[in-house]
Amino acid sequence: MQKINRSALLIMIVMVLLPLSCKKYEDGPLFSIYSKKERATGNWYFELVTEDGNDITDKYASHTLNMRRNGELYWSQGFIGNNPYNTYGPGGEWKFVNDKNQIEMHFNYGVTEEYTLVWDITRLAYADLRLRRYENGVEIVWQLWKPY
Repeated sequence: MQKINRSALLIMIVMVLLPLSCKKYEDGPLFSIYSKKERATGNWYFELVTEDGNDITDKYASHTLNMRRNGELYWSQGFIGNNPYNTYGPGGEWKFVNDKNQIEMHFNYGVTEEYTLVWDITRLAYADLRLRRYENGVEIVWQLWKPY
């Protein structure tokens, strides 16, 4: 009987500590059945955009960001009905960097000058992506969502 209690206690300790060690991003999730690439890909809508804490979401209200599984990246600047239009520019590539703690977006199509943005991932769930970066000391945060 004493041995069963020790085993049960050990299992409970492992079950409590295991999810804590699985959490990779600041805002989670603790665990996901989807790969990081699967969670990152899709057509993302802007839920909240802030610059230095100031809400500038209206500037992005009709924009979407399409991150494809093959690494292609497209920026849509409006909608026709519920469908994004102008999805072929600007475009470029995206990839995970820094042990998948960051996403690098390189825009090279439909822009006058190529540029690269590197974002810290603070949350990477299947339908909830949160990114943060600093530009000239200003914190920029994107909270994005996608439909299931």
